[in-house]
Amino acid sequence: MLEAFRQFFDLHTIIWLFPIIFIFHDLEEIITIESSMKASENRFQKSSFVQLILNMREKLGSTAVQLSISATWILLIISFTTVVTAHFTLNGGGFLLYTAILNLFILQAIMHIVQSIFFKGYTPGIITALFLLIPYCLIAYDSLFEWGLLDGHLLFASLPVSLLMIPIFLVGNLLGRYFIH
Repeated sequence: MLEAFRQFFDLHTIIWLFPIIFIFHDLEEIITIESSMKASENRFQKSSFVQLILNMREKLGSTAVQLSISATWILLIISFTTVVTAHFTLNGGGFLLYTAILNLFILQAIMHIVQSIFFKGYTPGIITALFLLIPYCLIAYDSLFEWGLLDGHLLFASLPVSLLMIPIFLVGNLLGRYFIH
């Protein structure tokens, strides 16, 4: 099935879709975060897991403006990665950083699914996680494997880089909370 999609997407299209998919996903989160936080205040019996998620949302930025600052920070990193990846692929470069961030995309999509299951309903970002993030990641992984640009060794090597990227991405949340109280 992914082969059918691959005929429409060349390597550079897949690479350049990276920040575009991120923008659509984060727009959904930015638009719905505040109403979701208000709805969740009274809707749930506060199990320890649900309370943990709500506390994390509050600490990482629960307003649209805070989330916008965080998204801008992450978009800068993703855009830089996209430009570097697109440039160096023309010169036979690697995909380590691109793959590391792609790993985080798929992890984030899984987190949205888990949150929606525990909250038993909509959570900000779930729609684009299901209909944009996951399909994009699957197409990207499949295409990179098919074109011989990604293998098991590079995928494994990208996992520690993905872990190192988490605190770098979280700086955006700190910036949002610092500038918008």
